[in-house]
Amino acid sequence: MATKLKVILISPNNRGFSLLEVMIAFVILAIGLLGLAALQVTAIRGNAFSSGMTFATMLAQQKLEELKGLPFTDQKLSPTAAYDGDPHHPLDDEQNDPWYTAVDSRGIQYAVEHWVEENTPAEDMRKITLRVNWTGFAPGRISAEHSVTFTMVVSE
Repeated sequence: MATKLKVILISPNNRGFSLLEVMIAFVILAIGLLGLAALQVTAIRGNAFSSGMTFATMLAQQKLEELKGLPFTDQKLSPTAAYDGDPHHPLDDEQNDPWYTAVDSRGIQYAVEHWVEENTPAEDMRKITLRVNWTGFAPGRISAEHSVTFTMVVSE
């Protein structure tokens, strides 16, 4: 039995990639990497927003627990005289206000405020509304105002 050898001739034109092919490959790679970079920025902003929301919720829970432990006759549980029904501006003087607390965390200022409504929802009950405001990252925007609001009812 005779074996046949197949000889492949390599011409100088068939070796490697041309410069044009390499350039096109780099352009495609660069476009893909730029897309990934944009996704990374979006993910970082989303994480920053989630971090701010988590911290604000934790502050609200701490404050609600503090208020829950106060006696019913405590000043912080007395009906808020300055509350005019506008949830965005319930108090006039934030500096000397027992219903307002400012907290700074990682360069972000959080404003914790609460107001009390008497005989709501029933006699001898007080409805406490607590809101935490802050300015921070938002998905799709560099900066935006955010708030979380919680409501609790206490009784004698």
